[in-house]
Amino acid sequence: MKRRNDYNPKRRIRESVDAVFISKLIESVRYDGNPEHKRNPGDFGLTPPRQPKPDKTLCDNVNIASRSEAERLLKVGVKNKLISVRERSGFPQNIWAVTDGGHPLEAQLEN
Repeated sequence: MKRRNDYNPKRRIRESVDAVFISKLIESVRYDGNPEHKRNPGDFGLTPPRQPKPDKTLCDNVNIASRSEAERLLKVGVKNKLISVRERSGFPQNIWAVTDGGHPLEAQLEN
């Protein structure tokens, strides 16, 4: 599949979110990680690729070295209602967050 280089209009933050949905999402969401975004595997249980793609942003560059920190930020994004309009199987396709150092993050739904 060819990578898009322009703005995707389907990547939008929801305008209104039900409080019950947020509560359920905070309870059920978890972070597994993607090896293409890790230089050092930390406690993610991932094996980084031998030749990482140069266009991938690394979690290591924004000081996310543990699964618990990544999951905390994911839940903060949900709490702040930074979730996408698009959904699959009742979960948002994207959740966004900002690190304590001001770095924006995006998590994408995986199977």
